[in-house]
Amino acid sequence: MKLLKLKPQAVDFKWLPPAEEWDFRSVTEGECRVACHWEYAREDSRSMPKFPNGQKYFPQNYRQVARELFPQAWLTLTPKQRAKVRESFFPSPAMQVRKLGDFLKRVTLSGVGSEIPASFLEHAYVIIPSFTGHGVVAVTRQFGKWASVESKQYPPSPKAQAANLPFDALKWLAVLRIDEARRQTAVTIETARETVKAYGLQHAFDHHGDVFPYYTSDGGWSKARMDALKCQTRARTNPAYLLAELV
Repeated sequence: MKLLKLKPQAVDFKWLPPAEEWDFRSVTEGECRVACHWEYAREDSRSMPKFPNGQKYFPQNYRQVARELFPQAWLTLTPKQRAKVRESFFPSPAMQVRKLGDFLKRVTLSGVGSEIPASFLEHAYVIIPSFTGHGVVAVTRQFGKWASVESKQYPPSPKAQAANLPFDALKWLAVLRIDEARRQTAVTIETARETVKAYGLQHAFDHHGDVFPYYTSDGGWSKARMDALKCQTRARTNPAYLLAELV
């Protein structure tokens, strides 16, 4: 009796977003932190309103040369352009103080008088120093005491975790973007996972970190999506979350 060989079922890749939106395997270790910050900023820019004067949204930590390139996908930038972005980066300081008016102009998601997002209310601070009444030494001392107490409300920043975060965060972001396309085309999570796996096998190449968004379970996929949303919120209010080691 002759056995029939079944042909492997063709995999539909058409519903996937463009590869430059999620396949971050070509991102190197040296550019990973800036690329990660850049891509999460691009994600934010899609939901940000247009400014009345026509000014577009761009990451806060970059000089003009990088602003002119934003919001192009990081993977579409040439090596020379990527280098310019990295060179134009303003390292995020341990503390940033802005006038409340300037801060609200940047972070409010809609018109004047709209409700401020809870994440900003929780993590943004207004500091009113009395330099004239007490002097800079007393103000600095008082701020140090406040920071010591306030910092206990946040988890510590271990070096090992910080070193691995950008590649993890890019992997989560890839899942978030693929999952959005999956929902729009009524594809199941299981099918999405298998599609990503097949794509990786057909487009295999060496990469620098565990950044390819393949997960073996629906639960792992869903957790990665939620981790991306949490990372987006934290990076939006605190760029140092992704860029700390570049300071």
